[in-house]
Amino acid sequence: MKIFDLIVIGAGPAGSTCATLCADAGQRVLLLEASRFPRDKVCGDCLNPASWPVLERLALTERVRGLPSTSPEKIRFSVASAGSREIPIPASKIASSELVVRRRDLDELLADRAVEAGALFQDGSPVTALHRTAGFPGTPAGWEVITSSGDRLLGKHIVAADGRNSVTARFLGMHAARSHNGRIGIQNHIPHPAGYDGSLEMRIYRHGYGGLADLGNGLANLCLVANAGEMKELRKEAEIHYGLSPACAWRSITPISRATARHVARDGVFLCGDAARVVEPFTGEGISYALRSGALLADILNSCKFGSKMELKPREELYRKAHRDLYRNGLFVNRLTCLLSEHPKLAHTLSPILLKYPWALSFLTSKVITM
Repeated sequence: MKIFDLIVIGAGPAGSTCATLCADAGQRVLLLEASRFPRDKVCGDCLNPASWPVLERLALTERVRGLPSTSPEKIRFSVASAGSREIPIPASKIASSELVVRRRDLDELLADRAVEAGALFQDGSPVTALHRTAGFPGTPAGWEVITSSGDRLLGKHIVAADGRNSVTARFLGMHAARSHNGRIGIQNHIPHPAGYDGSLEMRIYRHGYGGLADLGNGLANLCLVANAGEMKELRKEAEIHYGLSPACAWRSITPISRATARHVARDGVFLCGDAARVVEPFTGEGISYALRSGALLADILNSCKFGSKMELKPREELYRKAHRDLYRNGLFVNRLTCLLSEHPKLAHTLSPILLKYPWALSFLTSKVITM
């Protein structure tokens, strides 16, 4: 049986970041991913400035900038039948700016970095079972992980970074009950619409909201969010607005929202990224929170070496508190976007008012994009 200090389940930004920093610190790390890489992911594809300090720690700043990407200079807000307003993207307190980069490229780069650090990476390896073990002759106690290919793997600790529908959290009962609001998110990478100038776009439709971001090379990322019963009509609105064929293929995710996990750390299992707390995916904050939560968890695990005398419970409590603090004062715009997408009539009442006051739009944008 293969034995690891840490098994990280999920190779998105949170999981790969945690795996890299723990491997850099000398831990024996296995990074598992259910999908085959490279793979697309429903996401807004935006890196806001809060991402760059973590990417700097990972020594990936220049390599990320070398990926196909764009750095938009303005954002366009529009409301169906109420017009639009453009504002400059606010300057960041750090030198690096907002970047739009395709998730399949970013995630592949992050996973490659984990391998460079010494982690073993297995993609195409969905987890099918997970349970505590007291150990076997010659092996320590910990967690046994079984994959779809029949691999039996032993980890002293587990990091679950496998997203909003985390298999790990579901196996162990660490998630709160699923929300019944039925909101759906869909995404498509489309050719540049006629006249598109590469700005970030946020549009309030009659049946939901959507975002458009320029990926470079003539492609744009179009994302839509609606209540389940209104997605068909929202798609029609977006297809007409951008001149798309109704036959184009979409990727989807549901639920968009989920309550914060009941337990972000328990019995040697740690949740991070969307597995611990879901961030509305299309407001430009999701990737940065995933990167930061993965780095936060790695710092705690590395400061309390697996062979140290520090007991597991204080280590878990330290992560619970730090995780709460990470999210405590952010996500104001994220929550507002969630509220407006759940209540389209309210969105159409408030959004035209915002269009009349550019300073208000600038303020809201600064809460997401600046650092």
